[in-house]
Amino acid sequence: MRVASDGPLPGHGRRWLWGATRVVLWLLVGALLMLLPMLAVGVRAAPPVLDLASEPLTAACRPASAGGARVAGASLLVAAPAVASAASTPPATSAGDLFGATLDAADCGGHFERFALPAPGLALPPSAVALWDAGALLTGGAGRAPSPEPDARKVYTAIVQADGKLAGVPFSWLAMSDAQRALLDRPPHAVAADGLGERRVAYLRGERGDEAALFRHRTSILGDSINSSPVLVGPPSGNSLDADYLAFRERHKSRRPVIYLGANDGMLHAFAAGNGSELYAYVPDALMPALNRLPDPGYVHRAYVDGPASSGDALIAGNWRTVLVSAMGGGAQGLFALDITDPEALDEHAVLWEFTDRDDPMMGNITTLPHVIKVRTSRGAGAATYRYFAIVSSGLNNYVRDGHLSSAGKGALFLLALDKVRDAPWRLNVNYFRLVTPISDPSMANGLSAPALIADRDGALNYAYAGDLQGNLWRFDFSSWPGAAAKALFVARDGDGNRQPIAQQPMVAYASGGGYLILFGTGRLFDRSDLAAASFSTQSFYAIHDSLSVPMDAVTGRSQLTERVLAASGGDLLSIGGGTMEAGSKGWYVDFLQSARTGERSIGGGRLVGGAIVFNTLLPGADKCDASRSRSYVLQALSGLPGGLSTASVAPAAPIVGVLQSTYSAAPSLVQQLASHGPPDPTGQVVVEKGYAVVNASAHETAVVGSVKVRLRSGRLSWREVANWRELHEAVK
Repeated sequence: MRVASDGPLPGHGRRWLWGATRVVLWLLVGALLMLLPMLAVGVRAAPPVLDLASEPLTAACRPASAGGARVAGASLLVAAPAVASAASTPPATSAGDLFGATLDAADCGGHFERFALPAPGLALPPSAVALWDAGALLTGGAGRAPSPEPDARKVYTAIVQADGKLAGVPFSWLAMSDAQRALLDRPPHAVAADGLGERRVAYLRGERGDEAALFRHRTSILGDSINSSPVLVGPPSGNSLDADYLAFRERHKSRRPVIYLGANDGMLHAFAAGNGSELYAYVPDALMPALNRLPDPGYVHRAYVDGPASSGDALIAGNWRTVLVSAMGGGAQGLFALDITDPEALDEHAVLWEFTDRDDPMMGNITTLPHVIKVRTSRGAGAATYRYFAIVSSGLNNYVRDGHLSSAGKGALFLLALDKVRDAPWRLNVNYFRLVTPISDPSMANGLSAPALIADRDGALNYAYAGDLQGNLWRFDFSSWPGAAAKALFVARDGDGNRQPIAQQPMVAYASGGGYLILFGTGRLFDRSDLAAASFSTQSFYAIHDSLSVPMDAVTGRSQLTERVLAASGGDLLSIGGGTMEAGSKGWYVDFLQSARTGERSIGGGRLVGGAIVFNTLLPGADKCDASRSRSYVLQALSGLPGGLSTASVAPAAPIVGVLQSTYSAAPSLVQQLASHGPPDPTGQVVVEKGYAVVNASAHETAVVGSVKVRLRSGRLSWREVANWRELHEAVK
């Protein structure tokens, strides 16, 4: 229809135009209504960001009493004679050592001490005197010079290029790059340089001349260690029969025991276990943008090298080496690897690589353990080929808007080649690999936790199991590498169908009838709000059977599991019961007693020994600023019942089920007490009975929860020849 532009419209024309306009308007409104949900999804595409606390969340956060207080941080209990070859060893009657980190509440100063545990009780008296304090050694005191002196410390860093190429250098003003010096030459939150960069570096190395003048005062040069994990590395202890490995082990059989510990002074430290002297320290390049905050008089505590670490032996470029892999926790998104084969010669060449969200945006804050693992890279017609990797989950907050975000919030399992040449860039599917796990609910925080690893008879990775914060338990099948993929074996939900977060590394036991039993607890603790009663919900412990059938036989829910029920038993104990596991049961589960009211949860993993699963839970205080406590459990892995495995110290006639502890310990330690051979059974099988003390350790404190006795098969298991044993073994791996 043609409309004249030089006169008024006739009546029917005006009515037609108004009708057409209304239709167009309604179409626009309808389209907008259809777009709104899509726009809303786009806005919330990234899950909620977690506020990762750098303070010790399980300690009380109320003001300390007069005189200041030390707050417990990372700890490690080792049974004798793990460091017997070192100088300054404890008395011959010692049952082992407790290495504990503490934080000075007043100024965030750190201490790391070694205590000798008395035998046979293992209970450390309150008056126990430390054999050494690494913080005191570094700081010095009245009439005692720092050891080593700040200028003599072996502190190193790396100059890392945008593509991952790096070169190790001393952590000194002249050795660092222009970009690193620029970051340290300005105060926090400033753009302009102030010319104090060289003095900041001296401060970070331990020089104290500018304290209380230009920079903040410290009572200890050593930073605190809250969420990091002490790693004791002695002589090589792998069981490979490879001739080259046996020669490597022989060469380093006298290697001195060293403890590696990340701290919130921006460094990973290597301390001689015998006398506490610092042998080496590494400052990750990834932390350079935040190092200028440490000397600032207005310093507010934050995380630096505040993640867990582990070590392992690896074949790199044809040579056996010992490698340490350390996460940075809340300090930075990523991890680094060091060659620690010879602790006497650690220098700028020790750093192998750093890998951060700059190298791959799916990398997040890693708060659970990385591992060193051997992977079969080809099966070919001839001999298989292998390669050694650091394997690590993507962790938390990889979707945070920091310039390197993965907006979808998916998780990933990373394999980072330990043989990456320092001067080579990171390249996906060349020297690192990534297996992605989908996100289930974009409205919930997400993050993949550390995997439990299963090796085949050659020591190569076969399966990995990892959980995420949305309750998914993922299985990664590496038997067909490089075609491995993530598959959801189970989703943890409470009785009302709510997803339960998995924030710990699972454990794996052999299941009767074949396959594996995957054991894990649920719950999370990342900031103070997780301790508030408003955040409490039902949390549980699960044992999920993976039959290894093809295709995978996923466990669809609680209806396929056998329930276990906890009940109050009087005093500081609980009891647990439940019916017989029927044929076809896919495992078992137990809800922690009234956890929606008490806040009880499982966040720290546990120990497996001889068919027993030993773990602790966390119980928040009455207020989120009160100190947390623990409950300790010892259950049969296969049934979820006590099974006569343990006796509790508080009630020798009762098993260890929910034994209440006055302080929190992430995971119990097992200290072997006795071992004896029993008579052969009717089939001729020899049985060894081993006894362990269950000990909770934290900084200056140990508590013996009770004991565990397990029976293990020993010697020749059968006289019957099984001609196809290899095929049978492969079938049940």
